[in-house]
Amino acid sequence: MKKIKKKYYFLLSTFYFLTTQMALAQGLVPCSGLDCTLCDFLVLAKNLIDLMLKWGVALAALFFAWGAFVIMTAGGSEEKVTEGRKIMTTVAVGVLIAFTAWLIIGTLMQVLTNSPSKLPWNQIQCTLK
Repeated sequence: MKKIKKKYYFLLSTFYFLTTQMALAQGLVPCSGLDCTLCDFLVLAKNLIDLMLKWGVALAALFFAWGAFVIMTAGGSEEKVTEGRKIMTTVAVGVLIAFTAWLIIGTLMQVLTNSPSKLPWNQIQCTLK
């Protein structure tokens, strides 16, 4: 009986997660139908990268909290403290890599679209037609 309840909770939470993520994805595609251009494709790529970065930051926060939890519940065990620090270090390095990649790709997108190089730098104002 308990396994059935767990399955229902899992299905319900999965359904909730998927429907809210679809609502967050709204507005990713800047064009409709067949009138899409290269600029629309580049804006779509930028929007997808920004969305993945937001999800990555949320997951990083969860893993950072998990590392802190492991350290707090170590109970004097050096292995657990080392494991918690390793988790937190890995998360910090991952976030640094993600933001560095975001900067590089954002700059590349600006170069490809001939966008003006003023702030905010990650906004694409395409001049290609």
